[in-house]
Amino acid sequence: MIRPVLAVFAGLLCGLIGQRQARRLREEGASLRRWAQLLRCLALLLREGTLSLPEALRQAAGEDSAPDLMLRRLGDEMEHHPLSPLPELFARCAPAGPEAPVLSRLMAQLCRGSLESRCQATEQAAEEIGLLARSASERAAQDAKLHASLGWTCGACLTILLL
Repeated sequence: MIRPVLAVFAGLLCGLIGQRQARRLREEGASLRRWAQLLRCLALLLREGTLSLPEALRQAAGEDSAPDLMLRRLGDEMEHHPLSPLPELFARCAPAGPEAPVLSRLMAQLCRGSLESRCQATEQAAEEIGLLARSASERAAQDAKLHASLGWTCGACLTILLL
């Protein structure tokens, strides 16, 4: 009696692993799209020139997504540790994803140069992350279905083998 139940659980586990991988691919694309939106908003705020950089970071982050929370945390870190360089502060709370190298370069450029160069660097980073987002969305559209199908197919095969 226990063997069939365990076989079905093993099959379900495989299916759920495939679903989780598919969801991760979709979330990666959504996160990259949000980063692109945030950086465009940050560029506009910087161009206005009325806010300090920590305030601009917090103002740009208006939602509760992971990128927004990271920008707010970075703004707070900048105010709590004003003598620490921005790239070092960013490294403490940096995301681990395809956007990390682009954001690291941006943070190195935000801490020096004129207002125009900072705005241009932010816009270029937004464009680069936008390209990454489109690529991730296209990949997710194809691969998410594949991972979900493979998970359920492997789960069904495993269940049959274990029975």
